[in-house]
Amino acid sequence: MKRERPSLFELRQLKCIADVQFGIGSGDVLFSNDILVERSKSTKRIRYVYLNQYRICSYRVTDGFLVLSLMGGELLHSANCGNKVVCHPDAEPFIRKSKSLFSQHVLESNKDILVKDEVIITSKTNEFLGVGTAKLSSQYMQHLKRGVAVNTRKGKKN
Repeated sequence: MKRERPSLFELRQLKCIADVQFGIGSGDVLFSNDILVERSKSTKRIRYVYLNQYRICSYRVTDGFLVLSLMGGELLHSANCGNKVVCHPDAEPFIRKSKSLFSQHVLESNKDILVKDEVIITSKTNEFLGVGTAKLSSQYMQHLKRGVAVNTRKGKKN
């Protein structure tokens, strides 16, 4: 696929989506002026966003949300943006293997996490572990002792 620079309108649109989805300022963290986009062959819509040849996120056309890759999660984590879930040290090896995070292993989470939100999984020492999709809201993550809290999409290897 051919990668190209987005138009100014598309760049602003991506930044606005990121600000709504991950918090104000996230768009500037994720999308600098030197990003490249890859488009769908048939619809010509943006599918993937790259920074320095690494994919930082995908654009999900069905609902208009951004789906983070490991690089995108690390960028948000380093800038202290995004919805974060802190996991118990016992669960860290499983997160690194991209396994689900269960609610009994959730120590903390941002209060505004809702079901299907993109989240950043961190350790107790604030080390980036991976990215995933919330299966429970923040309130239930911390109070329930059974069930999947976050479906881990990708875990960061050691």
